Formats: sequence, structure tokens, C-alpha cells
Amino acid sequence: MASAKDIARHVWRRVADAADTLEKRRSALVFAEKPTSRPTVFFLTPDHAIPSGGIRVIYRHVDILNQHGIRASVVHRRPGFRCRWFENDTVVTNVAAVTIRPGDLLVVPEVDVEVLGKLPQGTRHVIFNQNSHLTWKRQSESVGSFYTADTGLLAVICVSDHNREMMRMAFPASPVRRIHLGIDRSVFYPTHDTRPHRIAYMPRRSRDDAEQVLAILRERGSLEGWEVVALDGLSHEEVADELRRARIFMAFTRQEGFGLPAAEAMACGCYVIGHHGFGGREFFLAQFSTRVETGNTIAFVSAVEQAIKAEAVDSDWCAEKGRRASRFVLQRYSRDHEREEVVGVYRELLGLPRPALVAFR
Repeated sequence: MASAKDIARHVWRRVADAADTLEKRRSALVFAEKPTSRPTVFFLTPDHAIPSGGIRVIYRHVDILNQHGIRASVVHRRPGFRCRWFENDTVVTNVAAVTIRPGDLLVVPEVDVEVLGKLPQGTRHVIFNQNSHLTWKRQSESVGSFYTADTGLLAVICVSDHNREMMRMAFPASPVRRIHLGIDRSVFYPTHDTRPHRIAYMPRRSRDDAEQVLAILRERGSLEGWEVVALDGLSHEEVADELRRARIFMAFTRQEGFGLPAAEAMACGCYVIGHHGFGGREFFLAQFSTRVETGNTIAFVSAVEQAIKAEAVDSDWCAEKGRRASRFVLQRYSRDHEREEVVGVYRELLGLPRPALVAFR
């Protein structure tokens, strides 16, 4: 049975989606023929007042571009709207206040590609597809035309190898690119403190699967001496604090664009067990984590029990795996790497000189 918090979240989503749809009917982007002397990158962004990892990434990329001399702005639908569920001083505007001129660049998320059907022919734009599995969420029949036919499409930018492969399979003629997301090591980092026997997970992701796994573990008495903590309704910093106090993190993702929660748990030194959600397959490595096939409750229970038994024999077993995982993800998904790639690709798309040290693939 759904909890009151789940019901409230669902209702809020429905209300937010309805408001977003209404706002789209009321507002439209304005275009002008006179070119601009200094181009701006406009990121069209959903008006979500509740946490969304993808929107936070958009805000961060706008910050990165502005910090490196490239004008950029988050563009919300509603005047005065700004995401306030995390601290930011990002440049934010709204559709009614924006005029897009030749030379500017419009960035559209994968869930709003229908906007592209209303653009003047040749408008330079990018599709920022952070989860390829959401590509057909709102439109299934005509979505392909937005990825292949418009000569103004400069790039489809993805955030994982899986997303890139899926986009190239669906739209082989599209200019698909990939950037690496960065993990903030000032927030997500390991400690050398001895951790309690604690298992953490996020209940908003495949709650039914999580409840099955935990119910069986309790029935078998496998959790005796272990505390299970559900991470829900917490800030980024509070999540990181909880992860640094856990030995094991259970991931119940299904179809992820990347899978930041599992990566952030690894950054904090947790031994991660669970589903990679396909997007996270590139960092869910056997050296420091255990993959479980999505929906395989038996395998999930077995993997948790094996980790608990290993920890009983060697109290440093989880910590050692966690240290390896932390080193890997903090190096591969560094904020510096993300910054270089974001600046590099947008400089390239805007026709600006590209920094010599940027390696983009």
C-alpha cells in the first residue's frame, strides 16, 4: 500500500505536469531575425518545484558556461520561477523574457522535444537527453523527426555510454555526443571512521522491489545486528552524511540515464549491491560492487547475505570494496572532467576557439 508521502508526491507530480502543460499553451518562444553579436545558450527547463537530478544538472551546466565566458541561462516557463530545493545563484529567466536570435543556441530536454516542431526552420538547437528511456514518454510516433530531420539540430548530448548507444541505434543519422557527469567530492566523499552495521537504500526507486528484498531478509533473520535506513526527503548533504555512515547501499534502479545515487554511494565508500539501471553499467564493476538482474529478488537477497557473511569474517571487507569504488568514481566522474567537456562541446557548437586540453568523445 502506498504511503501518504508517496500519494502526496504523486499528486504533486500530476499537478506540476498539468501546470506545465497549461503554461506551454500560454507561452511560446520568441525569435528575431537580427543576429546577436554575443551568442547565448538557452536551456529550456521544466518548472519542477520538487527534486529532480536532471534539472540540477542543467543548472550546473549553465553555471559552468557562465563561469567560462559563455553566456547561458536556464529558461523556465513561469515568470519568477526558480528551483529552490537546492541552493543556487544560477542565471534564470523565463520564456516570455527571452528572444532567440541567429547565433544563439537553444537546448531542449528529451521530455520537451515537441517544442522543436514550432521552431523557425534552421534554428540552432541541441537535445539534452539525460535518459534515453524517456525519449518516447510523451510522443511515440513522431519523436524521430525531431532527432533526424531538422537541419538546425547540432547535437544530441547524452550522459552515459548506454544512452549514447540507445540514441545511435534509434536515430543513426543524429549527431550524438556524450559528456560525463561530475560528482561533487566536497559533498560525496569517504571517511576513515568505523561505520555501524548499516544498510541504506532509496525507497522512491522501485519501492515494491525493495520491500520484497527486505521482507525476505527479515524472515530469514539475515538482518540481525544490522540497521536498515531509508533515504527519503533529504537534502544532497544529508544523503551524503547518511551514506558515509552506511556499509552497504542497495540500488533498486530500473532504467536510468546514468544512475547518480549508486555512483554517489560509491563515492562515499559504500559497497553497492543491486541494479545498474543500464545507465550505470559503466561503473557497476565487479571489483567493488555486485550487479543484480532487475527484478531478481532471490539474487538480490543472496547478494546482501553474502556481503553480510563476508563482513562477519572480515570487518573491513565492505570498507575495502568501498574505498576502491570511491577512488574509481571520483576519478572518472570528476567535476573537472565534466567542466572541461561541457565547455569544450558548447564552444565547438558555437564555433568558438576550443581549449587545447579538452578531451571530448
